Amino acid sequence: MTSIEEIESLITNFLQKTIVFNLEHKTLKKGRLLLFCVKDFFCTFTLLCEEKNNKKIIYEIPYPFGVTSFTNKLIFDYSIKKFCRGDNNLEQSIKQIMPEKPSKIFNKKITITAL
Repeated sequence: MTSIEEIESLITNFLQKTIVFNLEHKTLKKGRLLLFCVKDFFCTFTLLCEEKNNKKIIYEIPYPFGVTSFTNKLIFDYSIKKFCRGDNNLEQSIKQIMPEKPSKIFNKKITITAL
């Protein structure tokens, strides 16, 4: 798992840039990143949305199981495989107790791209 300090240092490079949150090629949010913080189990982003007449919005996503960084992109990994860290028995157990209505990010990845 990636530490809070590592995530904060990676996201600091995205401050004051226009960023896009994508989930499997679907845009979730887009705006200029003003603030970022990690509180409890959530990463909170304060965005300035030009499409909504420069309205500030707060977007919260759960703390990721893993983060992959590139020059202009971060990938927040919420996959079961990343959570289990190679423990196949644990992975199978989690798959058996799947909730009826899982979160939209369950077992997926969110890509944060700086434009």
